[in-house]
Amino acid sequence: MSISRAAMWRTLAICILFVSLSATASAQTAGPESKPPASASTSEQSSTAPASEMEEVRRLLLKQQEEIARMRATINEQSREIDSLRQRVEQVSAASTQPALITTSQVVTTDTMSSGKPSSSSASKNQPQDIEARVTRVEADVKKTREAIGKQLGSITFSGDIRLRYEAFYGQLNSLANAVNPLIVGNELSARNRFRVRARLQVRGQVGKEFDWGLRFNTGSLADAISSNQTLTDFFNRKPVGLDNAYISYSPARVPGLRLQGGKFDVPWLRTEMTIDNDVTPEGFNETYSRAFKNSKLKNLTFVAWQLPFLERNSAFIRNADGTVNVDESGRGGRDLALYGAQARTRFEFTPETGLTLAVADLYYSGTQFISPIQVFGSNLLIPVSVTIPANGTTPAQTVTTQVSIPRDLLVSGNANLGLSVASNNAVNRDGRLSSGYNLVDVMARLDMYQKSRFPVTLILDFVTNTQVRDVVVAGPGGANLLLPNHENNGYWAELQVGKLAKRGDWLFNYTFMRIEKDAVLTPFNASDINQQSDVRVNRFQINYAADTRVVLSFIAFITDRPNGLLGVFGNTPPGSLNRPTVRLQWDTTFRF
Repeated sequence: MSISRAAMWRTLAICILFVSLSATASAQTAGPESKPPASASTSEQSSTAPASEMEEVRRLLLKQQEEIARMRATINEQSREIDSLRQRVEQVSAASTQPALITTSQVVTTDTMSSGKPSSSSASKNQPQDIEARVTRVEADVKKTREAIGKQLGSITFSGDIRLRYEAFYGQLNSLANAVNPLIVGNELSARNRFRVRARLQVRGQVGKEFDWGLRFNTGSLADAISSNQTLTDFFNRKPVGLDNAYISYSPARVPGLRLQGGKFDVPWLRTEMTIDNDVTPEGFNETYSRAFKNSKLKNLTFVAWQLPFLERNSAFIRNADGTVNVDESGRGGRDLALYGAQARTRFEFTPETGLTLAVADLYYSGTQFISPIQVFGSNLLIPVSVTIPANGTTPAQTVTTQVSIPRDLLVSGNANLGLSVASNNAVNRDGRLSSGYNLVDVMARLDMYQKSRFPVTLILDFVTNTQVRDVVVAGPGGANLLLPNHENNGYWAELQVGKLAKRGDWLFNYTFMRIEKDAVLTPFNASDINQQSDVRVNRFQINYAADTRVVLSFIAFITDRPNGLLGVFGNTPPGSLNRPTVRLQWDTTFRF
């Protein structure tokens, strides 16, 4: 680059010298030693000649200045290209575990020879055609570097979001005996206020035309699968960040429309939060085949299947008191849990402004009879334990029941694999296990109307029914088993959405009604923002405003009712017990990048 600047200064010096010589010549022509005019015409010529020469000098000088400006712009552009090229080369060299494919020796960064002296053709490089050749050479080097990076890493994109939330709870009740009237249950709790933050960073990449992959990291408790929020608390301690996505997908070119995916990924089927919360990222495998149709009202037909293990346990070997093997308990202790299912969905477009999506899915949870719901207080699990002390002499046998407190993360996210659920609100038998099995048939319809470009309308209807509901076993008179009929197997979701968030100044309004019966869905996985995840009736109101293309302000209100009282449909809630709606308010600011 030093030779190019030297050439530029030499050119400028020549121009200045040329101007000086021209000015001297003009002065000599107009000076006292010049010949006197012979006539009027001669005098007129002598007076106009210096003016024309000066005009020519000015024209040439302006032309040289324009040429110098063009050269300077070209040189600056070349410098930027070279700096960018150096950075790319350094990144490739640092990321590659093998010898670097790109070296700085392959990039032209100077106009000098290896000895550091200017080459004999340095003068010619100041010409426009030579500058164009150098720029072309740099562009070719940049292209080679991009191709090399693509071969090593493939294409990569980064995205994510940060959300700040203020949240308030009003009208909460507990189910203990009332402090004023012990014959009823329910006590008002003080309002709760908290600030929360959610941060997500995801990386997406593609290798060739058939493979893509993804990684995502989220904040939130590692033991909580249905929320990635982190409460601002605990004496400013550091907040955990976990692996939320890690998958590889294969889309074979020979079978257009087929996609095979494995790892930890977003939910691949169409659903609402009545069955699966938006923050849940299942693990396992899924297969999708989609076919598009042209020149028809039927636009798309898609089939999805999934195999998702959610609890793997070690083999168990359990003996009875007499030393024999308890086959049932051994099988129970070593049983794995998984979610299997499939969905068929289709898309119709009756007009350019109207679209209808229909979907039918079956979700079968295998092994849910081995889930043991437990109570959670803070970061600990309280597990009921019964110990039988055998008879000794005149002392009869005694049974002692107590509770053992164990750190939540140890059991749920550690290696214990005990099959414990900390978020279940489903019906439970007297032995502490879930009463029902869970095979969910989910039917959805989504109607989109785009007549109003700024305020499109979307209507979503979702109905789910559990085909494996069973009666609940409770303790009856004399300690005998008593069966309570269980008809709590349906869930309903109706959602109306008006508007969109495509650009600054856009509004989005949403109203959702939910009615989820006690055993309609498996509650460790469905919506986390409602007060309880089943035996509930919810009205949700939401207002969103796009303050910028990447900044959204939101207000959300949940009004939750318990249709069967504080103790639920299978509890014995005394008449007159408190049962008030709970109000949960959220103010969000979300920044996307």
